Amino acid sequence: MKSRLYTFLVWFPIGLFLRIGLSAQGDIPIVMNPAAGILWEHTIDDFTLESYNRGVTSLFVEFEKLSGRRFVPGQYGRAGLKLFTSSGPGLATSRHLVLAVIRQLENRGFRKDQIFILDQSARDLRRAGFLPQLSKRRSDFHGIPVLAMDSGIHFHPDWFYESPLPSFPIGEVSNDDRKSLLPYPLINEVDFWINLPVATDCPGVGISCSLANASIWNVQNNYRFIADKNSAPVAVTEICAIPELRATWAFSIVSLETYQFIGGPRFHSLYTASEKLLALSSNPVLLDYHLLTKINHHRRANRFKEIPPDSPLFRYGKTLGLGEFSGENVKTLNLR
Repeated sequence: MKSRLYTFLVWFPIGLFLRIGLSAQGDIPIVMNPAAGILWEHTIDDFTLESYNRGVTSLFVEFEKLSGRRFVPGQYGRAGLKLFTSSGPGLATSRHLVLAVIRQLENRGFRKDQIFILDQSARDLRRAGFLPQLSKRRSDFHGIPVLAMDSGIHFHPDWFYESPLPSFPIGEVSNDDRKSLLPYPLINEVDFWINLPVATDCPGVGISCSLANASIWNVQNNYRFIADKNSAPVAVTEICAIPELRATWAFSIVSLETYQFIGGPRFHSLYTASEKLLALSSNPVLLDYHLLTKINHHRRANRFKEIPPDSPLFRYGKTLGLGEFSGENVKTLNLR
């Protein structure tokens, strides 16, 4: 495949231009679907698996109907699920949500061995219930293979996001420090992958949800971006805009069973909220903007400073073609 380097010249608020590079391969066109301006919400009765199954079924059907795409096995016969477990079991992707999505994929022809679960850390995946105890000597969740990126075997040296920012903690910058390796299973030989994030506030980014889970929580050497509030929105949106990663990213589904409005991304039970609501969109900018309004509602109610809704995260995301977040071209549809 043909190798190429994506380069962006970015203006930072501190008055500095930085040149950001993305290394990737191939020629993957990004095709916008008719569902790109839509966010679907589905109210569930409770947080049981049965309710999740009903809600996820409805969301899949409505998205397929409008987008014209059915999520069946394709050229590679493989689908991925990107979870969020970095904040620990109190603020991790719902296991019932994951099981409900797996059920939809199985109903559409995928076998268990054709689906995989992916996240940063084997320890966090195990704490959140997605990996069995070490004594079991297995790496699966209800028969679905679970891949932990900290094993190091799911990265490829030719696929990385590059920026001149140092690693964290800040020290002498080397060539390796400039590179954040991309998750190869979500790029190579996969028909599509589904993003299953959790919503929380996060320093630098503002809100950690769909965009962050697909980017800084999806690469190696990521804490350097969180440590610098000026670089985080740039890194988040540019990683999400890498054509090969974007081309296989089907959509995001988030459960509001537990989300956090201050103190994130570390879990703080006193600052969490809960709604019997599922949301789906292939527009990560719109989804994050929508959830930011919910986070800010709770911040106001608890007399905390709001996260600015004009965050660079949304402006950069729109500029890079990830989606619009306001105006007549976007809307929210309530299924129930």
